Amino acid sequence: MVYASSPVQKVIGEFEIGEIFKYGLATLWDKTKEYSGISEAYFYEYFADRKHGFTNQIKNKTKFKIPTNLKEDYNLTPPQSFAYWSSKG
Repeated sequence: MVYASSPVQKVIGEFEIGEIFKYGLATLWDKTKEYSGISEAYFYEYFADRKHGFTNQIKNKTKFKIPTNLKEDYNLTPPQSFAYWSSKG
């Protein structure tokens, strides 16, 4: 599911995850920069002290014509904070 945070606060679509790719940082940036939505500086800051990063292949994406409500339609609440797991190396 794809949840759009404020001000939308709705589930706006869904997709399947295909392959998961692991690349060195230069290769990862080269393969994702066109659609990443972030600057190269932010990318390298985010991956500071890491040699590799991961990206997912997106398959079968669907954008909902009418967004749905996370609580009412799925009995879920949006996350208020995130925990990131990383493996240095």
